[in-house]
Amino acid sequence: MTCRVYRNLDRPFTLFGVKGRYIPVALVGLLGIVIVSIVAGSALGTFAGLVSALSLVVGGYFLLVEVQNRYGEKGLTRFLAGKRLPKFILIRTKVWKR
Repeated sequence: MTCRVYRNLDRPFTLFGVKGRYIPVALVGLLGIVIVSIVAGSALGTFAGLVSALSLVVGGYFLLVEVQNRYGEKGLTRFLAGKRLPKFILIRTKVWKR
């Protein structure tokens, strides 16, 4: 009996260089870019909407890849959770007076 071992099970899912947990962030950003480009296209013209969409897609992609490389696969959620913690914890000791 032969057994196949798939060595890619421990690797995250990648899509155009965006890994794992950053894919929903990329999709939400892409949806926002589409909305902004539609608004710019209707207000300023089709060419302005196309240029704004292309520039925002390229800039957003490079920014997302930079954040992904800086924080890693699980680092972004850790970073955001760390921002929610207080800066310091104040402890007041009780001094018993007689």
